[in-house]
Amino acid sequence: MKKKLLKFSFNKALFLIWLIIFFGIAIKSPSFLTAPYIINVMLRNIVEIGMVALPMTLIIITGGIDLSVGNTMILSAMLGGIAYTRWGTAAAILVTLLTGAACGLLNGIIIAKAKISAMVTTLATMYLFLGLARGISKGDSIYSYGFAEFLGNISISGLPIQIWLYIILAVIFTLLLGKSIFGRKLYGIGLNINATKYSGVNTDRMLILIYTLCGIICAIAAFIFLGRFTSVKYDAGTSFNLKVITIVVLGGTSIMGGVGDMKGTILGTLIIATLNSGLTVMNIPIDVQTIVQGIVLIIALIACAVVTERSKKKRIIKVDTGEGIKSETA
Repeated sequence: MKKKLLKFSFNKALFLIWLIIFFGIAIKSPSFLTAPYIINVMLRNIVEIGMVALPMTLIIITGGIDLSVGNTMILSAMLGGIAYTRWGTAAAILVTLLTGAACGLLNGIIIAKAKISAMVTTLATMYLFLGLARGISKGDSIYSYGFAEFLGNISISGLPIQIWLYIILAVIFTLLLGKSIFGRKLYGIGLNINATKYSGVNTDRMLILIYTLCGIICAIAAFIFLGRFTSVKYDAGTSFNLKVITIVVLGGTSIMGGVGDMKGTILGTLIIATLNSGLTVMNIPIDVQTIVQGIVLIIALIACAVVTERSKKKRIIKVDTGEGIKSETA
């Protein structure tokens, strides 16, 4: 009961913070409170980052991290675009998805099988994917990616299709983490990977799966990116990685693992989206916006550390292996 209250209190606090930021900016700039601005600027501009934050939540809950997500997205976009110019739409979609999956699979195998830390592994692959993208493009932007343009132009019931796609993925990941045996196993890995392994869970397979899944979502985000910009530069994903992690940590997911939920990540996405678009409409310089985001992240880290410490005091690891629940005190 205490655990549920802690989670509820933290998510409720996030929601109140978002409301304060949202209406505070709306009072300063009334144009911010219009449907076209909210939909076409605030929400549309955060979709790719918010989308990748969903699988990143799974990864961080296991005690891992992926610093290569932005570069995975850009490399997938580049190879998909090249495939489009040579072989058409179907090949472009396939190549984009396979590239994302391959990047995630590489991360997962190294982390799970070679037992190299997630931070070191994904830092290395971040530079690997960045170098590949630069070599493929020769440092130039690549244009005419028409196969994804429909994602930037089509709306359903007044909402752009990419926002609908994010909503669908958010529902799926929320159910996956909060309502399935798979999600409970992820929490178990984050709390005590050895106890989870001894309970009969194939932790290596679980880790490989979530990193591969993250790569696939990065590839889907690449479609959204190309639908908005129709071109890509090799270093476009440089700041993407930390923005994704900021959203997840802001949402209350502990970087130590074992604590967090998808609702917090969704609220974190809303807060960052509101800050970005709100500060822009108020004509705040980009460097000041970056400082504000850094301050918000520091506050979130402190709050998350307090919640994590309290919720782990009497935490019991529970893993459903199909043969019953086994537990061990953390």
